[in-house]
Amino acid sequence: MVRLGGRADRPGTPAARGELSSSDLPQPPPRPARFPGIAERYVSFLGSLRRTVTDLRTLYRWALIGITVGVIAGFVAVAFYFALLYASDGMLGGLLGINLPVNGVAPVGISWSTDPTRFWLLPILLGAGGLAAGLLITYVAPETEGHGTDQSIRAFHRGRGVLRARVPPVKFLVSVLTLGTGGSGGREGPTAQIGSGIGSLVAGPLGLSTRERRVALMVGVGAGIGAIFKAPFGAALLSSEILYMADFEPDVIMPAILASVISYSIFGSVDGFGPEFVLSCPSCLGWTPEQLPIYALLGGTAALAGILYVVSFRRSRRFFRELRAPHWTKPAIGVAIVGVGFVAAYYLSSADGHLLAIGGIGIGYGIVQWLVYQTSVDPILLALVIALVLVKIAATSLTVGSGGSAGLFGPGIFTGAFLGFAVAGVMTSIFPGVVSGADFAAFAIIGMMAFFGSVSKAPIAVILMVVEMTGSEALLVPAMMAIFIAYYLTGPYHIYEEQVPNRLESPTHTTEYFSEFLRHVPVREVMAKDVPTVSAQSSVAQAGAMLRTSSIPVVAVLRGVELVGEVRLVDVLGVPSSIQAETPISEVLRENPPPVHPDMNVLAAIGVMDQEQTDVLLVYREGHPRTVEGVLTRERVTQFQKGSSATW
Repeated sequence: MVRLGGRADRPGTPAARGELSSSDLPQPPPRPARFPGIAERYVSFLGSLRRTVTDLRTLYRWALIGITVGVIAGFVAVAFYFALLYASDGMLGGLLGINLPVNGVAPVGISWSTDPTRFWLLPILLGAGGLAAGLLITYVAPETEGHGTDQSIRAFHRGRGVLRARVPPVKFLVSVLTLGTGGSGGREGPTAQIGSGIGSLVAGPLGLSTRERRVALMVGVGAGIGAIFKAPFGAALLSSEILYMADFEPDVIMPAILASVISYSIFGSVDGFGPEFVLSCPSCLGWTPEQLPIYALLGGTAALAGILYVVSFRRSRRFFRELRAPHWTKPAIGVAIVGVGFVAAYYLSSADGHLLAIGGIGIGYGIVQWLVYQTSVDPILLALVIALVLVKIAATSLTVGSGGSAGLFGPGIFTGAFLGFAVAGVMTSIFPGVVSGADFAAFAIIGMMAFFGSVSKAPIAVILMVVEMTGSEALLVPAMMAIFIAYYLTGPYHIYEEQVPNRLESPTHTTEYFSEFLRHVPVREVMAKDVPTVSAQSSVAQAGAMLRTSSIPVVAVLRGVELVGEVRLVDVLGVPSSIQAETPISEVLRENPPPVHPDMNVLAAIGVMDQEQTDVLLVYREGHPRTVEGVLTRERVTQFQKGSSATW
């Protein structure tokens, strides 16, 4: 092993180096333009035209993605919504006699009813739905387990935007089985994964690149959620924001807006364009400066509850993953435990206490609709509201953490609404007159935003979604205060584990960002100077012995101190081991290695590697191709990237 290196003084002129070019020869005077300025204008026009064509092509591609995904996602959202509706009505209503309240419709009185003679069958129904879902998940599409949003985020960051074709139909079916039988969860996770699967599937027929397929994947998320939650703008932004803990994916936003508007229009044409929740007096919503400290308290309370939500879900999932039971039985075990708890709460409490059992079933949006119509609170109702926050967190953790297919957004909206109502109720008893009447609905709405916006790490999108779902834009100021506090107090706790901090940390963008960075890094800062060398009189076996003791898969072949060529590991392996000892190294010598010098930028050197189809290059002193200064490998570039990113 010889340590090579050292930097010689550079010759001062190209002529001194013997490198005269045409630019060094006397040049004739420039010919005056026949029409001064016309050539420059023509070149400028061509450049502008080229940029315009490029922009139009980009617009065409994004529009193609947005329209295609939006149309398909809209019709699939309609089918999914009504499949859930009919499954719930048939199994919970028809078999068990449970009639749940409906969101989007003004409630009358209690607005729900049960049949005491059949309610005890709930754990059996839940277990059957969980068992069927578990079998499909385990043996057909394991990636449809759980809420589904993480799988979409993972596919964007680490899966090149690819989801298997079976994912959308299987996710559709297992979600209907989980939620339609009363499992505690939301529609957004299944809808997100179904929509992302649609985006991934259309990539092939549309001829999309890997980058465009990733965009289409997340456009499908926004289109599906925007339709089924009737929140097209917020959902489009959510599909961009939910990928990161503190960043956005700009390429996703515009096609997602187009797709979300189209899917929402299709869904609304069937189910109506009204908001998800109707309010008794929308014009009565408002806030006063005296209430801002209470909204700040709500933000802090939402953060604590959000941390409990995250910890409860993750511990439940860890418990079921470690549980010694067949994998396909775990969703059934989780929801059966939930069902037993609901039955116990139902039969061991008075009629008022039935709210604990009824409120925990399914998505729970009907109960939220009933809640936002309440304009006063008594001690019994306040106790039930606080208890139901804990019940919903536990029921959702068991349902989704065990592997059941249901989302976390819906329960988050439910929990946030009850949390906001509870804070308003407590403050009313302490400071009479500060919170009253329509303020209860306002606190419930802002509770939705603060609670789930903080744990999803998508506060802006969630604010917009809740505004669209409730028509409550008058509450933006207190909402910003509450969600700001909740977001920062939750800190590292977030419900979607596949999120990365920002685009710099995403494997999708690592090459993109470091490519520009490496363009400004000279090879001398990355290369190694310890170059393995052998004599030109050596055999292939001697070169192989040197390579076996070196971590660098190339040796420099020298005659004296001058470079003759190089031999790579692949060249040695190409000679049978039985004749390597008598085969001179000249038989496998590469006499004209590619020219790479220390002042070349690393990105250009990587381009040479790609062209040569190799992972290693010798580095020569510029102007002296027979003097080796070092060696550059892809591994050293990767290590340099990691070391640089650690300091950013």
